[in-house]
Amino acid sequence: MKAKDLMVSPVVSVPLGTSLEEVARLMVERRIGSVLVVDGEGRLVGIVTESDFLKERGIPFSTFRAPMLLGRFLDGGQLERILEEARKTRVEEIMTSPVHAVGLEAPLKEVLDLMLTYDINHVPVVDEKGRPLGIVSRFDLLKALLERV
Repeated sequence: MKAKDLMVSPVVSVPLGTSLEEVARLMVERRIGSVLVVDGEGRLVGIVTESDFLKERGIPFSTFRAPMLLGRFLDGGQLERILEEARKTRVEEIMTSPVHAVGLEAPLKEVLDLMLTYDINHVPVVDEKGRPLGIVSRFDLLKALLERV
C-alpha cells in the first residue's frame, strides 16, 4: 500500500497570513485535525494542528469548538481577549515548519516511520514541486487496519 492509496484528498490549506481564527473555524467546520499552510505558489510551508494553538500562544482550541461552554468558566472579557488574540495571530506564528511530507508513491511504512519518529498525527502527501495533494492521518491508518482485520 502507498500513500496515494490512503490519503484524504482534497486537502484543506490556507495561505501564509491567515488568522488563527480562520484556521480554527475551518478545522471545526470541516471536522479535521490539521490545516496545511502554503506559500504564494501553492507549496507546502507549514502545518497547524489543534495542539499548535496551545504551544505558542496559549489559545485554547476548545474556545472555537464550544465557546458557550467555555463562556460559563470565563467571563465575557476573558473570552473576547482569547478570540481577539486569535484574530491578530497569523498562522506562520504557530505553524510547524518544516513539514514531514511524502510523495504519492511513498510506501505506507515510510508514513508510519515519520509518525512514530516525530510523534506526529498527520503526514501530507505532496507532488514533486511540494504542492499538497492529500494527507494521511493516524485515523486514516486505523480505518485501513480495521478494514483488514
